[in-house]
Amino acid sequence: MAITKFLKLAFVALSIVAVAAHPKLSDSELVNYQHNLKRITEAIGRCIETDPNLKARMMAKRAETFGHLRQDRGSDAKKALVSREFRPDRNALAKWQDSDHEHKGQSKDPQDIFDFKWGNDPLRKPAGCALSPESIYGPFWAEGHPRRQDIRSRDEGIPMRLALQVIDVSTCKPMWNSRVDVWQANAIGQYDPKVDGALRGWQPTSKHGTVDFDTIFPGHYPGRASHIHVSVRPDNKPMAHVGQIYFEQRLRDYIEVKRLAPLGPELPLTSCKTTPEYTKNSDKKPKSNMDDTLAPYSASKEYDPFAQYSWLSEDANDGLLAWIVMGVNASDPTIEQPPKPN
Repeated sequence: MAITKFLKLAFVALSIVAVAAHPKLSDSELVNYQHNLKRITEAIGRCIETDPNLKARMMAKRAETFGHLRQDRGSDAKKALVSREFRPDRNALAKWQDSDHEHKGQSKDPQDIFDFKWGNDPLRKPAGCALSPESIYGPFWAEGHPRRQDIRSRDEGIPMRLALQVIDVSTCKPMWNSRVDVWQANAIGQYDPKVDGALRGWQPTSKHGTVDFDTIFPGHYPGRASHIHVSVRPDNKPMAHVGQIYFEQRLRDYIEVKRLAPLGPELPLTSCKTTPEYTKNSDKKPKSNMDDTLAPYSASKEYDPFAQYSWLSEDANDGLLAWIVMGVNASDPTIEQPPKPN
């Protein structure tokens, strides 16, 4: 199905769950994954074609300010930095990763990020993404995460507001009251083993399919690029998706490795030029996005697994806002369910 050039650049997607200890995809699993990607991409393409005003709305929102979140972190008087859209892996991923999409700072208000009004009924709309379900949950999945918006606990790192919107690609409508779980490694690449431990939590989506978490930028660990795990379970129904959020290589290098190169030619960060929390990571040779186990399979001409983000100020310690739209096929009965605890 034909998809406009603009919408190809607007696609954002999550990769599938994989960690160094995960089993590698078999040939049949890889074929199934790629089949799901193609099917859901086509489904979201049909949604996109039903909404000719999408481009105008999305472009208009790029000019929004993000003063609310800056105010929350006490950085009102500081100059906002540019925001970036990130791009994907291998041939397609390399193409996306080389593309540079800068924007002015973004409001933390989900109405501004995802273009809706709380008082209005949810509308049939394109997800702006293609999200493929994946059957591998891995050793760090745990059933029974606590319900909470702030999952940081006492873990140190670059603060990050993670804003998500979930769209059902079978209806092209936001998924309301769906359980969204997130779990991730800390700054030194370690997961809290306790189900109610740090950097784990869940929240229900709003009627507009939105949810956000206060967390930190995730650290890497051997064999894996920085990522955040996410799962989506519709109300009183089986799991509909499990996946990962990736981050642009340049951002990763800036936070985890060097903190030397400025993020933009005109607006470099002027403070916090070292990140002690991340430099304590014992893995001194972080895996690049291009060399990650499964990220290369997540890229296509229409498929981008990287989140967008905005720094809140010139001081990186004030943190960043990251956001992504997830397209989920809530009507697919073949989605693998979480493994039962031993």
